[in-house]
Amino acid sequence: MSETYPAFYIILTLLTALRRGVPQRQIWREFQRQKIALQPRLSFWIALCKEAGLLDVFDGRLRVTGFARRWLNKSTEEQTFDLIDAWQNAPKNRKTRQFRKKLLWKLKYDKSLTAKDRKFLSQLEALGLVQEDQLTAWGRYFLKGLGSLPTPKTPEPCQINGDQFQVPLPQHIDLLWELERHLRPASPGVYPLTRRTLQYSSGNPEELEALLERGLGGPLPGAIRARLRGQPSLRVTRGVLLEFSHPEDLSALRRQANFRTYIQQVVSPRHVLVDEKQARTFIKMLARRGVHLQMFEEAPEPEPKRTHFTKPTLLQPLGPSVPKLQVLKKYLQLQQGLDLLYHAPGYAPEQRRITPLSIEERNGQTYVIAWCQSRRGQRTFRLDRMEIPGTY
Repeated sequence: MSETYPAFYIILTLLTALRRGVPQRQIWREFQRQKIALQPRLSFWIALCKEAGLLDVFDGRLRVTGFARRWLNKSTEEQTFDLIDAWQNAPKNRKTRQFRKKLLWKLKYDKSLTAKDRKFLSQLEALGLVQEDQLTAWGRYFLKGLGSLPTPKTPEPCQINGDQFQVPLPQHIDLLWELERHLRPASPGVYPLTRRTLQYSSGNPEELEALLERGLGGPLPGAIRARLRGQPSLRVTRGVLLEFSHPEDLSALRRQANFRTYIQQVVSPRHVLVDEKQARTFIKMLARRGVHLQMFEEAPEPEPKRTHFTKPTLLQPLGPSVPKLQVLKKYLQLQQGLDLLYHAPGYAPEQRRITPLSIEERNGQTYVIAWCQSRRGQRTFRLDRMEIPGTY
């Protein structure tokens, strides 16, 4: 649902849309995207900005004047006086200008209004002077000279909330004037910094980074800076990894809200990460539901010291052999564990049970990144050092 904003926000959005090259017939979409209630119609605001000297026409196209930036930096009192004069003098018809001047006179001296007068009150309401056929405190100050303006707010710094850069309005106009060349706001003063929105950013990323740090008054968070520069990022998560026997078991479990609250992250169709402090409680809940729990793969019994080592052999299945890489890709797709014999250099061959997570090519060698159940952690294995039954 669209929200109502003061005239300053409407004018700022109109000016920045034209500076980004949005065609005049498409400007209303910019207000719709930011959920700004555009009342009255766009033609009213364009005429108002033209009369105030913020817009002009060149070669049949609207353009922002050099005075616009200075006007935005004016005090709220000066801006309101300028908008009242612009509203009164905007119509080309002399009778309409006289009618608007008389309407302001009626409001100033509390004269009765006609039906025609009330049709124009919506325009003065957009300027914050009238509400429900009565002058607001703002209107009484500017039309009657009664009351006083509120105390200006202390300048507030910009801040980053999640993936959004938030700018207090109407402060930091000079910053916004430059920032609008790089980013499109989701709403007045709110600029998303997600990867999707940054792909529409134009200009030098270093300039955008400098603008954001200027608004914050300090360095950007590391994750935001890496996103601006297009750098890869790595997130380290601590917890207990649980492996389910089948993806359907995990899907059925996640349908229940009380179990979903314990799951910190879904790693794969069969693997979830649980917070270390909540893992014991979560495992007890699973046990009460009849889930068979196998905490870890049993550690192999230590072998007696020998002067030589015999090579363990795995039983080979009947039938033709297949490439090791083909088998590993299949288990990677199924997210299931498999047994193999690993020949680490300098050590005796050892039987391992792994669940492949990724397969990479580096320096002419193929490596398998997998969760090793025998070592209870993630490990990297070289393909030519693996011995899998039924493969070559």
